[in-house]
Amino acid sequence: MQLVWRRVFTRLPDRGYAFLLLVVVALSALGSINFSAPSSVILAGEIAPRDVVAEQSFLFEDKAATAARKKALRQSHPLICDQIVAPEELFHREVRQLFIDINKAATEEDRQALRQHLLETLNEDIPMESITALAEPRVQDLFLNRVMPNIEQQLREGVLPDMRMVLPYKEGGLIIRSITSGEERVLQDVYSVPDLKALELSISRAIKELPVPNPAKKLFALAVSRYLRPTIAPNYDITNKSIEQLEQSSEPVMHLVQRGELIIRQGQKVTREQQIKMQALLKEQKKRFDTPRFLGIAMCGTLLSLGLLVSPCRLQLPPVTRRDFIFIGAVLFFFSLLPLAIMVVSNKLTAVSPTFTPESLVYAVPTAGAAALFALVLPIRSHILAGLMLAFFCTVMSQAGVGLFIFYLLGGLLNASLTLHTSSRRAFVKSFVPLTLGMFTLWLATTLLDGGSSNRFLTEAFCIGIGSFFAMTLLFALAPIAESVFGYTTRFRLMELMNLEQPILRELMLNAPGTYHHSLIVANMVEAAAEAVGANSLLCKVAALYHDIGKIAKAQYFIENQFNTSNPHDRLTPSMSALILISHTKQGEELGIQHRLGPEVTEIIRQHHGSSVIRYFYQKALALNEAIPPAEEDFRYPGPKPQTKEAGIVMLADVTEASSRALHDPTHGKLRAHIDTMLKKVYAEGQLDETDLTFRDIDIIGENFHKVLRGMFHQRIAYPSQSGSMPVATPATPAPKA
Repeated sequence: MQLVWRRVFTRLPDRGYAFLLLVVVALSALGSINFSAPSSVILAGEIAPRDVVAEQSFLFEDKAATAARKKALRQSHPLICDQIVAPEELFHREVRQLFIDINKAATEEDRQALRQHLLETLNEDIPMESITALAEPRVQDLFLNRVMPNIEQQLREGVLPDMRMVLPYKEGGLIIRSITSGEERVLQDVYSVPDLKALELSISRAIKELPVPNPAKKLFALAVSRYLRPTIAPNYDITNKSIEQLEQSSEPVMHLVQRGELIIRQGQKVTREQQIKMQALLKEQKKRFDTPRFLGIAMCGTLLSLGLLVSPCRLQLPPVTRRDFIFIGAVLFFFSLLPLAIMVVSNKLTAVSPTFTPESLVYAVPTAGAAALFALVLPIRSHILAGLMLAFFCTVMSQAGVGLFIFYLLGGLLNASLTLHTSSRRAFVKSFVPLTLGMFTLWLATTLLDGGSSNRFLTEAFCIGIGSFFAMTLLFALAPIAESVFGYTTRFRLMELMNLEQPILRELMLNAPGTYHHSLIVANMVEAAAEAVGANSLLCKVAALYHDIGKIAKAQYFIENQFNTSNPHDRLTPSMSALILISHTKQGEELGIQHRLGPEVTEIIRQHHGSSVIRYFYQKALALNEAIPPAEEDFRYPGPKPQTKEAGIVMLADVTEASSRALHDPTHGKLRAHIDTMLKKVYAEGQLDETDLTFRDIDIIGENFHKVLRGMFHQRIAYPSQSGSMPVATPATPAPKA
């Protein structure tokens, strides 16, 4: 983690990145402001004097429906009851004890004492004949064997105190749980559990059917009614807590109102539901600034921007400069305002015409043009991250979902790919058709992603075409601004510079034809090599065409331009000759600025010799001044060393092509060995230390150089002479160049 943050802070260009963060904060604030005007509420029962249309999408709670849902949950919740364990045992003991007491009352005095006891226990005066009738063994056996088992069974299953206590929960039923074991059983029908009154009535019917004297029946029925107790007790505290938890966990009833939805039409009578929607709309409109939304947008935008500062550990990528941050921020701000402006205008149009569908206009936002503009001037990783930020903020401004975000993001990547693979402006114009088809395919995919087919097919197809057209138009319009204001060299500008009719190239061809021919060969060499190692082949080729334009002023001092004429260096000292040769990089840089070749091409012109030493004149100076050796720095190019892959490739091609002209009888093997020697020499001198070229890259570059030079040193068929003899075919060797 510390390593990641160290990378962030070491790659942080304070002012440029601060400008980008300022743009992120500004767009976050704009995306959190409600620009719609508040509307009034029309009460239920009134006639709507106008159409009311939702100017934004929002969710609102139907409080009446939420209360009804909670009431339904409360009514459907079962009553939790506690059941006593083994209640029949106590009842059985009490009845048995009654029979024992009756059987023990053998004398009249004992019966009177028992009668008094029963009066206190049963709270009723018991006739003596009832005691005498119940004392018969036959009667007791009938009660014990035919009535008691049913009573005990019912006590085990459960008896309620009063049915009226559970009737409010009849929809939810009962949950009966054992006090000791905690086991629960659910009863959906509350009437399946009798209360004391119902059980007593059932027992009375069973007693009447027995063939026993009525006095015995009366006493036994009275005793049973006194000994019976409820075995199930409702637990209202636990039940209420469970209901409260259920109500808290239940979500409120929410309704979604879509942007552009017609809430009430003019002349219609307002219903209660429509009034609630208008009240919710008014409440949303009063929220002029959404602080949580602002914080969320700002945090997401900042995290995305940090991706521009951190690169993968093992991947060397060009850093994002201050100029890049300012450019990304400016384009991001301009294009993100477009969907915001469309939304504001759409709100006005929706208020005037409810049939207007503002959702379709978001497909006309030319974000694909901005993404292609990023691709023209930024490295691949930077332009993808910038396109991701653009898609995010445009989606936020449109108040849309993930479908539109994917549409903007993939549409931008598609247009960027089409733009980077075009070789001319005409080819770019022709890419309008595949761009529109691709955008339409993306629209179809995202529409299905959002849940189905669209009923605005023609409108949105038209908006997609408009968006593609404006994407290309804005790209054409903004590319020159990026070149002139920010100093970028776009692909369009590079394609223009490749035209050999450029004034500076025509001047080079006329004044330094040898150098011009050399530049053409170097351009072919670097193009193939750059494509093989993943460098910018177009930039390499253009830079190779212009890398020696500094030789125009003193063309005769360079060996490739000396055609059977005297060498002016023969009349100069070695140090003066070296000074003239060294000056061509500085003069080339000045000409590049004068002819607006762009900073990328101009830098390669300045760096294509690095800090190498002009060995020929240095050795000549050593031979002339053996006593006082000359300073090597006087014969060294000022540099700097190549800083990019492209600059390094141009330097390698320049050295290799120039030295290969001095080869005698250049066979394929000899040519490949010479190329490897020159590449290793440049690498050993440390000229490639500040580029991202690896050993494998250098080997691939050598293979591609060999393919191009092998074609230049090809064999030709010798035509027969007039004598008829066939001369031996010889390789075509270009004029040597020192």
